[in-house]
Amino acid sequence: MVGCSGEQAASTVSTIESEATVCGVGSTVKGIDVSYYQGTIDWNAVKNDGVAYAFIRVSDGEVFADPKFDSYWAGSRAAGIKHGAYQFFRPAQDPIAQADLLLSKIGNKLAADDLPPVVDVEASDGETAATVETKLHAWVDRVTTALGRAPIVYTGQYFWRDSVGGADFTSSPLWHAQYTTASCPTIAEPWHGWTFWQYTSSGTVAGISGDVDLDRYNGDKTSLLAFLGPAGSCGDGTCNAGESSLGCPEDCGGCGTIAAGGGTVDDGDRCFEPGGPLDYLRPVTTAGDAGDLIWTHATEDTSEANFATWHLVLAEAGRYEVEVYTAAAFAQSHRAKYVVEAGGETADVVIDQSSIDGWQSLGTFELVAGGHQSIHLGDNTGEPLANNVQLVFDSVRLTRVDDPTGEPPPSGGCATGGGSLGLVLSALLAGLRRRRR
Repeated sequence: MVGCSGEQAASTVSTIESEATVCGVGSTVKGIDVSYYQGTIDWNAVKNDGVAYAFIRVSDGEVFADPKFDSYWAGSRAAGIKHGAYQFFRPAQDPIAQADLLLSKIGNKLAADDLPPVVDVEASDGETAATVETKLHAWVDRVTTALGRAPIVYTGQYFWRDSVGGADFTSSPLWHAQYTTASCPTIAEPWHGWTFWQYTSSGTVAGISGDVDLDRYNGDKTSLLAFLGPAGSCGDGTCNAGESSLGCPEDCGGCGTIAAGGGTVDDGDRCFEPGGPLDYLRPVTTAGDAGDLIWTHATEDTSEANFATWHLVLAEAGRYEVEVYTAAAFAQSHRAKYVVEAGGETADVVIDQSSIDGWQSLGTFELVAGGHQSIHLGDNTGEPLANNVQLVFDSVRLTRVDDPTGEPPPSGGCATGGGSLGLVLSALLAGLRRRRR
């Protein structure tokens, strides 16, 4: 890291081995830390270069606010990069004012994509080790009280020993600074392990011109996600980080609403969510309900690799027939398993996509008003990949089959857009397995 004054983190860096050398647990996750010295950043390019998280400077002390913080914070979030804020700590300045400046930028709670904030301890400003320790405690206590979680301490072995007196701040995770090609860093005592390691200041990352600080997280991606701030609570009225119109329509606004009489969700709509490696999702613009569809190959794997989810947000509760569109030119799977989430229940419906060139019924379902209902289809149908069986993701159609009062249609009546309701119910009973969530 580089302070506003241009001071390099040289005092925190060492390549000398000692008994304090501590290796990681195994897997690590790539990250960076940035300040306005990086200039304009293409955050999507950064994400595509394998960067999973970024620490972004808030300020140098209480006086110099980093002019790029706000744009970097928003840009990293938009690109899907987890982020955290760091502050270059100035022991000669008011620690509470410094902490309050950081908190004013990130808010009083951590979002779902936030790392704990960082205090960058690499300058003594001529203060004694005892003074540095006292003021640092004040900063850490202020931030911990505000967020309910200890911040991260960034430092190096020798600076911590000589300028902070080896003080015990082990209640905070350690971000260790040491520019070396060694496989294991030499950390500051009394920490016994490191959470992050800044191992070079001369890295290269797509989307950023010039040298970049590179970091490693001590763990895999699952561990990193668990280290982040708490997820927002869906239904609290705020569209928190980690929430979206698909997963939390009541807070973030729905992806689209199906009218009382029914409607269609096509593979090109906002309520359609494809998943898995994009290279294996093949778009077609010459077939399908709306003139397009997506297909992938079916597999016999235990877990799905590619999949699709049609999210259902309804204006009114009622009984609806659910149909899927299967274009014969591309739909080949004989075991396509659609998972229907409706009204708090989950049902599996297996169909032969190749049997009908057009709309196929999955049955009738009681749906509730609002969101959190869906149709899901995965590629793990049980059909061998070697057979090159094509599985189609296209439109889902809902048709109301009761009147607005909730009364069923007369005996012998027909459901619009499908076959006889009796046949639909028979297919449902034959091919449907229900289970409570």
